[in-house]
Amino acid sequence: MKVSLNWLKEFVEIPVEPRRLKADLIGVGLNVESFAEAGDDCIFEIEVTTNRPDCLSHYGTAREIATLYRRRLKRLEFNLREAGAPASGEASIEILNPELCTRYCGRVIKGVEVKPSPDWLKQRLEAIGQRPINNVADITNYVLMELGHPLHAFDLSRLEDHRIVVRRAQAGEQLRTLDGVDRTLGSNDLVIADAVRPVALAGVMGGEDSEISSSTRTVLLESAWFEPVSIRRTSKLHGMHTEASHRFERGADIEMAPRALDRAAGLIVQLAGGEILRGVLDVYPAPRPRNPIVLRRSEVQRIMGTEVSWEEIERSLRGLGFEVERRGTDGWRVMPPSFRLDVSSEIDLIEEAARHFGYNRLPSRVKPAPPRIIGSRAREVELRVSDILVEIGYREIIPSPMVDPEENARFTDRPPVVVANPLSQDASAMRSSAIPSMVRTLKWNLDRYRNDLSLSELGKIYTTRAEGLPEEKRVLTLGSTGHRQPASVHGEEKRLDFFDLKGDVEELLGAFEMPGLTFEPSGGGYHEQGLGGRFVAGGATVALLGRLKEDLARQYKLRQEVWLAEIDFDLLLKTPLRHPSFKPISKFPPVERDFSLIVPETATYSSLEAAVRGLGLEETQSILPVERRRSEELAAGTIPKGHVSLLLRITFQSPTHTLASEEVEAASRRVVEALEPLGVRIRT
Repeated sequence: MKVSLNWLKEFVEIPVEPRRLKADLIGVGLNVESFAEAGDDCIFEIEVTTNRPDCLSHYGTAREIATLYRRRLKRLEFNLREAGAPASGEASIEILNPELCTRYCGRVIKGVEVKPSPDWLKQRLEAIGQRPINNVADITNYVLMELGHPLHAFDLSRLEDHRIVVRRAQAGEQLRTLDGVDRTLGSNDLVIADAVRPVALAGVMGGEDSEISSSTRTVLLESAWFEPVSIRRTSKLHGMHTEASHRFERGADIEMAPRALDRAAGLIVQLAGGEILRGVLDVYPAPRPRNPIVLRRSEVQRIMGTEVSWEEIERSLRGLGFEVERRGTDGWRVMPPSFRLDVSSEIDLIEEAARHFGYNRLPSRVKPAPPRIIGSRAREVELRVSDILVEIGYREIIPSPMVDPEENARFTDRPPVVVANPLSQDASAMRSSAIPSMVRTLKWNLDRYRNDLSLSELGKIYTTRAEGLPEEKRVLTLGSTGHRQPASVHGEEKRLDFFDLKGDVEELLGAFEMPGLTFEPSGGGYHEQGLGGRFVAGGATVALLGRLKEDLARQYKLRQEVWLAEIDFDLLLKTPLRHPSFKPISKFPPVERDFSLIVPETATYSSLEAAVRGLGLEETQSILPVERRRSEELAAGTIPKGHVSLLLRITFQSPTHTLASEEVEAASRRVVEALEPLGVRIRT
C-alpha cells in the first residue's frame, strides 16, 4: 500500500525525517519496503500483514505513528448540513442474507454535478497510484485510502424502484462489471441488486448499469460490512482483486461504515454541489458487540520478561484505540476497538504493548528449565522410514495434493474430493491416489535429462464419504527409473528392474515386526501385467508395486521404464518397529550344501523358504536360490513340463561346535522331507 507523508501529517505531527520514520515503522510491525520523494511529498510503500486491515489506510497508519511518537491523533469529526427531506423517502435498503452482510448504510445526495476532480484531489490520488475518473468516483477512492473503508456510488435514477436488495445471486445471473467484463454469477456470490437485477458484485466491484456518469444528478452512496470469507471466495472465483475486496477479505471496521459515508457525502457536496437528504439509511439487524479482555499485570511481566510501568502499557493501548480500565493492582479490563478484529485474547494485548514498548528493549533470558519433551511414536516411525529411504538412495519430494480428476481416474477408481473453488482444472480435486503426483514429478525430471531417479513422498490421499467429511489416509509412494549401474570402464550398464524396487520395499518393511508378511504376484490397474506384485500381512495389503503400464507411459511421453510402489503408511503406524538385536558371530566353520531341485512352476520361492525355516533348525544360517532354469532351457526329458530346475544353497553353522557330517546329513534329509509336500523333489 502506498502512503503519502503529507496526507499522514493531516492527522498527526511527525517529528522525524522519512528515513527514521521508515525504520521506526518497521520496528512496530509495519514493513516499509521503500520510500521515494514525489515533488514536495514523500511516498512510502508499506507491506501490511493480513491480520492488520486497520493499517490499510492513512488514518490507521497515522494511529500507529501517534502512538509511536506520543503525539495526539486528530479526531474524526464530520459535521454535515442536511436538507429537510428524509432520505428514506427516496430510497430503501433490504438485506436478505444478514449472515453475509451484517450492515448496509446509505446516504442520498441530490443535485450533484459530475465533472473532473480539482487538481489537489487528482494529484493526491495519482501520488499513491490511483487513476482519477470524476469527482464523485474519486471521492469514494479518496475516502477508501484515507479511512480504509470501501464505498460505492450508484446513480439512483438507474436503480429500479430506487431499491437496494442485498442477496445471493441466482445461478446463471449476468452482471457487467465496471471493467467491462460480462460475468456469470453463481449462488455463492453476494450481490447488490435493485428491484429487478444485480447492479454490483458485493465488496468487489460495481456494475456498469448503475455507474456514475456525467448525466447523474442523484447519488446513492453506500457503505457496508461484508463477511470476509464470502468476499474472498467471490474474488478468487471471478479472478478479481480490487482495493475494496482487499480490505473486505481481511475484515473491515463495521463501525467505520457510517462515518466513512459522512466523510464522503461532505466532500461530494463540497466538490460536486447538491444537498444531502436527512438521515442515514442504516440497516444493521444484529449488532456485534465486542467482549472485554482481562489483562493481568503479572502475565505482562512473565511474557515480556521485564517490568513495564502501568502508564507505559495504558498509553500504548489507549493510543491504539483500546478502552482501558484499571482494576486494582491486578491489571486491567480492556475493550478492543471495532477495527481490531485480530485482538481477542490476553496474549494479543501483550503483543500490542510489546510492539510499542520495543522488542529491542526486551531482555534476553534463558528459560529456567528445558521444555518437557513428549515422544511421538508417529514421528519416530517417520524418522526411521526417512532414514532407511535416504540410506538406499531415495530423495523426498513434496508435491501438491491437488490434481486433475481425469488424471486421477487413470490410476484409481476411488472418487477424489472435488475442490469447491479450484484455481485451475489441473488442481480441481484432492487426489485419491498419490501415483499421479509421483509420475508427474518423474516426468518433470526426465524432461530435464535427469535420467537416474529414486524419489519418495510421504503424503495424504483423500476420498469422499457419503456421511460427510472426506477420509484422509497417509501413504508412502516410491518412484524410480534409470540405471542401477551406468555403463563405464568397470562394467556394462544395469537398468533398474522389478527386483530392485521389490528389494527396496523389503528393506523398508524389514524395519517393522510383521509376522506372516508374504509377497504375491498381482497385475492390472496401472501396473504392467506380469510385472506387478504386493506384500500382504494379516490379510491386509501393505504395499503395491510394479512397472507403469506402457500405454500410460506413452500418455506421459516417458522415454524409459518407471517403477512405482504405494505403501499403506497408516498400517505401518499401527505396526511395532523392529528394534536392533545383537547376535554373536559363530567362531565355528560353516558348511554349504547345494540342493538340485525339480520344482513346480506354480510354487513360489517364499513357500520353499518358509518350509525350510519352519523346521526351526538353529544351524540354518542362510538360504539362497543360486540358479533357476525352465524345462525348455534344458535337454528334452530332463525335467517334466511345467516344472523348473532350482539350485538351492543352504549354509549350516552351529554357534557352539563344529558340525559333524552326520549332523549335516540329518539336517539335509529334513530339508528334503519338508519340501516334498510342495511337490518338490531332488533332481537326479
